[in-house]
Amino acid sequence: MNDTYFGQLLISMPNLKDSFFEKSVILICEFSEKAVMGLVINKPILDVKVKDILKNLKLNIDNNFIDKNVFIGGPVHTGQGFIIHSSECDYEGSEKISKKLNLTTSLKILEDISKNKPPKFYKIFLGCSVWGYKQFNNEMLQNSWHLMKTKNNIIFENNINWEKCIESSGIQRNKLNPYHGNA
Repeated sequence: MNDTYFGQLLISMPNLKDSFFEKSVILICEFSEKAVMGLVINKPILDVKVKDILKNLKLNIDNNFIDKNVFIGGPVHTGQGFIIHSSECDYEGSEKISKKLNLTTSLKILEDISKNKPPKFYKIFLGCSVWGYKQFNNEMLQNSWHLMKTKNNIIFENNINWEKCIESSGIQRNKLNPYHGNA
């Protein structure tokens, strides 16, 4: 495997029949020979908004607050919050994903959001997606996933469309084959 997968997008392929990951777009946030961790960036939680998270944490909400979706980052650690954000703001414990993109679990960013002083771009997730290194490698060999270079404009969209990601990666959807094999 290649450690340059860190910070890239994983796009599920039609042969991936896992109901949770079907038509998923995942930002790879951690990549090592022990594990791979990512966040599903295109699946909002239907009845949870950022204001709900802030209210739950008893943070006052500024009147100028713009409501945004909260996303299900994956089926693991679903009670844990993860926030990806533009890098002009730095929070304690933030991990750099790319030059312009950070990941944090800091409560301080939520305080800034509640005071209408958020980073320019941010997206909040509950849960994450985790693979063992060998499991991830096997899924890649089975063509369950396609890698795409990260584009911040896609990551921070509120309504990311799987089909749009497939097409912007250069794949012609009508030519996708749901089967895999080795020659």
